[in-house]
Amino acid sequence: MTDTQCRQFMKNFFERYYKKLEQIENGIALMYPLEDSDRVMWSEDANPQEEWKKWKLVPSTITEEDMEQLEKAIGVKLPQCLRALMTVYHHCFHYPVGCNLVSNPFEDFLGVWNPLLVEYGYLPFAWDEEGYYIRCIHLKNMPDEEQCGIYQIDHELLFSIEDGAVQQGELDKNMEYISQNLFTYLETAFHEVEQL
Repeated sequence: MTDTQCRQFMKNFFERYYKKLEQIENGIALMYPLEDSDRVMWSEDANPQEEWKKWKLVPSTITEEDMEQLEKAIGVKLPQCLRALMTVYHHCFHYPVGCNLVSNPFEDFLGVWNPLLVEYGYLPFAWDEEGYYIRCIHLKNMPDEEQCGIYQIDHELLFSIEDGAVQQGELDKNMEYISQNLFTYLETAFHEVEQL
């Protein structure tokens, strides 16, 4: 996919996913405890007196320089698909992609960050819906992002491993395959919410 196609895919995903969640229980799935620092994300009908407010998608203000600083800080060049995911909209979708607030856009991404996973070629980007598994893009087929599978690992297992105490094969055995790539992963997440 070209960068333009990738960004359009992500934009379409966010808009469809938001619309689906908006239809569930009068939009209760779109409630989030947004502070005043994220006022721009409050929906027009959000009650400023309430802690939990309905939020809306906001075009991303993340710049190329912001992305370069993030990559420098973590020591990894992010795949184009993940860059597009992070720079199309600010949102509050913890699942399936991690929240991307205006006030702290990389908070969820950095909250799942794990250098051991990255060392072995797995780029963590989000938690599963229950917050039990860390979801990762397997980078072994880069630059062919459409062949970079999505895997997950039990966070308790991962956190019990000491640095240097695991071999690539051992870690690979504990990684559970989820989807062919980030695009199919997002489509699956959309179809799951469509069933609700």
